[in-house]
Amino acid sequence: MENNSKKMRVSIYIDGSNLYFSAKNAFNCKIDIEKLCKKIVGKNELIKINYYISPIEQFSNPKMYAEQQSFFEKIRKIDKLKIIFGRLEKRSKCKKIYYVEKASDVNLALDLALDAQKGEYDEAYLISNDGDFSGAVTSAINFGKKVVYVAIGNKKSISHHLRRVSSRTFYITKQFILNCKLV
Repeated sequence: MENNSKKMRVSIYIDGSNLYFSAKNAFNCKIDIEKLCKKIVGKNELIKINYYISPIEQFSNPKMYAEQQSFFEKIRKIDKLKIIFGRLEKRSKCKKIYYVEKASDVNLALDLALDAQKGEYDEAYLISNDGDFSGAVTSAINFGKKVVYVAIGNKKSISHHLRRVSSRTFYITKQFILNCKLV
């Protein structure tokens, strides 16, 4: 949300599950992705929004699957938004079944760095508290781009690695989120 005289070309990279859980834990709400992105971009030129997520298996949890599919239908209508799918891998520990998200983080990291290398944006907003992205952020900055870490939550949940390597950190506050909540 910079107010330079020259419009910045902005790309937004969203770690979907991280955003969902960060907003839920910090503010006990769901986020309107379109409002959030518009508010972040401000008067700058939005190039694209990449939303990284792994789809839930229909047969493992039909209710959550239906809710997620409905959510995907809504966000597909957002101008310039693309959903990039990872996958969920089934695991078992002590006879309990759980799922691990795979490929979403790698896809986001590659896109952030390679888009910077290709000169697709002037400034990128990374919406995730996952410090594993710090290498990709550093790479994008080395290509001459600005990368803004969008931090959601408290000091425990935000990433000190991302804060350290990003061009700047934008903290999502309760006040900011009021205008971006799903009603």
